[in-house]
Amino acid sequence: MEHEAHVRWSLKDGPGSIKALRRSNAAPSLQERQGRVHPLGVIAQRQMTMRHVEAACDTWNEFLDEPQMISSARGDDHLRSLRTGLRPYASLQVVRTPAERAREVARQEGSLK
Repeated sequence: MEHEAHVRWSLKDGPGSIKALRRSNAAPSLQERQGRVHPLGVIAQRQMTMRHVEAACDTWNEFLDEPQMISSARGDDHLRSLRTGLRPYASLQVVRTPAERAREVARQEGSLK
């Protein structure tokens, strides 16, 4: 389904791409959940590209809820994207929670300023 998501995104089908990523990310077991971080970051970035800021904030919050979120290079990259992508929307109430959470994670990590 991740391949389907990539093809749909390439064909300018943003909503279809996000649906395909959500389907592939619906992992029932804890072991399978460990692969959720990257797709959540991709979904949120695509939602931001489509200017679906509220949906992206919901997805970023899901991303930040994942305990292993920051333990990988991809997680670090997505956290950077989260922080820079939300800046233009900082005046919106919906952006405040994920932006504050991301700042706190970056502060705790020390390496993502």
